[in-house]
Amino acid sequence: MKLRTSIAIVALAAACLLTSGVGSAAAQTPLVCQWGGTQPNPTGQITLDPGLTNTPSPSALAFKGWGTVTGGGPCQGQTVTYVGQVNAGSSCLYVTGFEQIVHGLPGVKYAVGPGVGPFVHEFLYDANGNLVGEDTPIAFPPDSNDPAYTDCGTSEGLTHNRFSSTITLFGGV
Repeated sequence: MKLRTSIAIVALAAACLLTSGVGSAAAQTPLVCQWGGTQPNPTGQITLDPGLTNTPSPSALAFKGWGTVTGGGPCQGQTVTYVGQVNAGSSCLYVTGFEQIVHGLPGVKYAVGPGVGPFVHEFLYDANGNLVGEDTPIAFPPDSNDPAYTDCGTSEGLTHNRFSSTITLFGGV
C-alpha cells in the first residue's frame, strides 16, 4: 500500500512540476527515444520468474526487460536492460508496480511504475533520485488469442513476452 501511495505522490509532483513551468525538467526540450522496436514491430523482450498469472501473486516476481534503444542524445542504438521485480499482488490484468535498475541508458539509474494489462507507465530517476524521464512500454501481442496471453491462465503463467516503448528524457540527461 505504501508503494502505491508513493507512486501516486511522485506522479502528482512530477505532473505539477512539468505543467507549472518551473524546474530544470520543464526548462529543457524533452528527448524522445524508441526502446524495443515499435508498436508494429516490437523487438524488446521480457522475462518473469515465476510467471505472471490471472491470480494476484503472493510475492514479488523477478523481472528482466531488454531491447535496443534508438534516437538522439544518449539513445545511440545500444541495448538497454531493466532488472528488478514485479511487486507482490500483481497479476496479468494489473501490475501493482515495477521496481528496476536500469543499465545502458546514460543518466538513468532506476525505473518505478505500475501497469494495467499490457500497458505500463514508469518514471525514470538518476542516481541522486531526481526524476529524469518516463517510459511507456506496451507488452505485445495485443491480440487476446495469442499464446502469450493464454499463458496467464496456466499454473506456470506468463514467463516471456515482447514489448516496445517510448522513452521520454526530460533534458539534461
